[in-house]
Amino acid sequence: MYRRIKQLIESGKIKRLTDDEIRAFGYPDTDGRAEYIDLAIAVERKKHIDALIEGLANSDIIYQKTAFKDLIRYKEKYRLTPAQLDEIVKLLPHDPEIADYGLQILRMFVSRGITPDDTNTFSKNLHNVLSAFCTNSNPDTKKGNVLFLLSANDDHRVIEALKDDIRRIQTRKDSESLVSFYLQAGAAPIIEKNRSELFNFECELRRENGNTLADAVATIRTAAYDEVEQTFKKGRRET
Repeated sequence: MYRRIKQLIESGKIKRLTDDEIRAFGYPDTDGRAEYIDLAIAVERKKHIDALIEGLANSDIIYQKTAFKDLIRYKEKYRLTPAQLDEIVKLLPHDPEIADYGLQILRMFVSRGITPDDTNTFSKNLHNVLSAFCTNSNPDTKKGNVLFLLSANDDHRVIEALKDDIRRIQTRKDSESLVSFYLQAGAAPIIEKNRSELFNFECELRRENGNTLADAVATIRTAAYDEVEQTFKKGRRET
């Protein structure tokens, strides 16, 4: 086995990682003596990704958009650090297309448990994107990614957005689409957590408008509760 590995290293197909490369790939190195090898193409690809991130802050919008497309292209092939995610967060409010790309990348890493270092700017810029680029009443991917990231941060802005969206409902189909949209955005836990506020909102709507909008609140609360309970039961079975 060792001979084969040595042959692959000598041929340039794989390489022994340096200390900096070990840190860049996020591999654990508990005693300083561990050695790691990886595909040479993966190492070169990671250098390319790191250079793209480093260039974001000081480049024009053409470079930035093209860099984000490259980050999307290789999204399953690299790992970013929290500090590198901060560089993406800074650009979110600058342009709707950049926001779209950046949110996709951020959702992927947050789902893996890797979050930006600067949580205040992260929250502020998500709010800005929601206000500036997600004003259309029709749910879209960009808004779904914003809501996912806000929900992951337990941000109350999700509840405010939900209330606004419910007030725009016109048909039963709108209501059904909204329930699916918020659950897919991972909002079930924060919806269930804010049960008292949403209960009061349901009562308020029944007094104002009858049952149509209020029924939508009740439906999404029930769906959120069911999803939280299913997740809890699944977790108990796996322990």
